[in-house]
Amino acid sequence: MLSKSGVFKFKKNKIISLYFLMLLGHVAHVFEEIWGRFWMVSKLGLGSYLAINWMLLCIPVVLFYFVLDYKRWAYKLSIVYVGFMGLQGVGHNIAAIITRKYFDGFAGGYSGIALLIIGLPLIYYLWKEMPDY
Repeated sequence: MLSKSGVFKFKKNKIISLYFLMLLGHVAHVFEEIWGRFWMVSKLGLGSYLAINWMLLCIPVVLFYFVLDYKRWAYKLSIVYVGFMGLQGVGHNIAAIITRKYFDGFAGGYSGIALLIIGLPLIYYLWKEMPDY
């Protein structure tokens, strides 16, 4: 979608807002896992767990930059990232219900609900506004 001036224009406001909320939700999810003593935190150790999650957070931050630069591949990979985060959040809830363990178990369900709520419209707008090339 080129404007008359040759500059890309799209509904950046919705994508920017939702993507930023998704990144904040991602960080909140990690903090909730630590607060709720998610089983993997004790298995890996807090330092290792945070280092791994820091690296995993860098991927969508870089993708966000390229979405703003209107790169088709970044839209596609962002849809995968957002879908994974939404499914992960739902997975925390299902696992906590099945095992009846939130603390020292499958903490992350509260922020997981938010990830799903933010993720569904974000996937829609990323798909709808994806560049043709």
